[in-house]
Amino acid sequence: MTSGDPEGQKPSEPSFQGDLEALRELQRLLDEAYEHYFANSDGYCKSSEGYIGLDLNNYFERRDGEPLRIKGVEVYSYVLGPSRRHTFPTIAAALDTVRRWHAEEMSCDYSEEDW
Repeated sequence: MTSGDPEGQKPSEPSFQGDLEALRELQRLLDEAYEHYFANSDGYCKSSEGYIGLDLNNYFERRDGEPLRIKGVEVYSYVLGPSRRHTFPTIAAALDTVRRWHAEEMSCDYSEEDW
């Protein structure tokens, strides 16, 4: 892992600064969508709503010289997605989907009877 100081970073160390910013955006969008949902709906949900998990490469991959990396992202969202667990190969892929969920939720008109 790296420090926040790029000058102290070894060339072989991965930089997760961009990933961290994307994860913050992912969390912000989920939180905004949930706040909208809970303010306007019946509030039905599961207790793990909004969970974000990272799948990192394993010991053997790192032992064999692969740098620490994110291999996948899981987002748990029963409310916003079509199922409970959603897995993505990258943070960017998760962010693309969550942006879509966010847009759909924020445009949802709960005053209509068919929601």
